[in-house]
Amino acid sequence: MKKFLTVLCGGLIALSLFVTTGNTAKAAEPTDPSTVTEPDDCGCHDVTPLFGAERNKIVAKIISGNEFKTAEKNLNKDGFKWNGANSIEVLKHNQAGMIIVGVPFTNKNGNVIMAVFFDGKFMGNEPADSN
Repeated sequence: MKKFLTVLCGGLIALSLFVTTGNTAKAAEPTDPSTVTEPDDCGCHDVTPLFGAERNKIVAKIISGNEFKTAEKNLNKDGFKWNGANSIEVLKHNQAGMIIVGVPFTNKNGNVIMAVFFDGKFMGNEPADSN
C-alpha cells in the first residue's frame, strides 16, 4: 500500500507540473514613453520615443528606401554591419514635428555608428554615444 501511495503522489506532482499554468517572464521594450529616460546631454530635449505599430511603420518605410540601402552599402564597405530592425531608434521632435531615426551599425571591434535619418532623408553617420 505504501508503494502505491508513493507512486500515486509522485504521478500527481508530475502531472501538476505539466498541466498547471506558469508565470512566464517576457522581456519587451517599454511601451510607455514616460518610463524611458533620455540622457540630458543629447541635444534633443523635446523628443518623444515612438513604440509599437507607429514605430514599426516608420522603420519599414526607412529600411525599404533607397537612401537606407545606399547608406548600408557604404557602411558595409567600411566594415560595419547593420544590427537589425529591432535596434533602430525612432524619435519624434515635438516642436518641429519631424521624425528622427537612428540606425546602429557595428564593426568587428565593437564600434557603433548611427546612420541618422530626418523625415526619411539620410543626414549622415555619427558615432553612437557610449554612455
